[in-house]
Amino acid sequence: MAEKTTYPHTNRPPKKFTQKSLHGRTRCGVLTYKDLRRFQSFYINVFGWDMIEAPEAASGIPAGDPHPGLIMATGPAQYDYEGVTPGHMNMFVHWAPGEIEPMGPFMEIDMEAPLEETIQKMIDHGGKLILDKSKSALAKPLDDSKQSWEVHAVIEDPAGNYLYLWKCPSSRTWDELETEYDVE
Repeated sequence: MAEKTTYPHTNRPPKKFTQKSLHGRTRCGVLTYKDLRRFQSFYINVFGWDMIEAPEAASGIPAGDPHPGLIMATGPAQYDYEGVTPGHMNMFVHWAPGEIEPMGPFMEIDMEAPLEETIQKMIDHGGKLILDKSKSALAKPLDDSKQSWEVHAVIEDPAGNYLYLWKCPSSRTWDELETEYDVE
């Protein structure tokens, strides 16, 4: 029998989750800003959150740009800002050249299915593909072959919420702890 483990400071074993697809898994939240210094001042001074400029591979924005993409740590994080506490989610932040966009989830989608297939299913159920940069600074033409940490597509759901879709690159290096933790 495998050795039982517990979460630190709780004296209870971790919850057991069944093996599930990563399709639709929320990875982080997405916020937009108009004035970088004002945005940073608010979240740092009110909540004490940390922010770093996201690398170009994650944001698509070159280092030193006056409107950088940011990674915002909302709680305990590892050096790469991956959360270390259950329920803790980081935020991805980008500049909005037009209107401030609705806050939305940065969602991992099916890595086995073509991007167009996933988007078509969303459209069939009332979603809209956002390609217009004036509606979302992250909008872009579809490119299913791109291996990056950037948003692959922006979808507006039937209620007007934005969903930022992402296909994890093959360079993924972490394991899904919640699906295989404490396997017996």
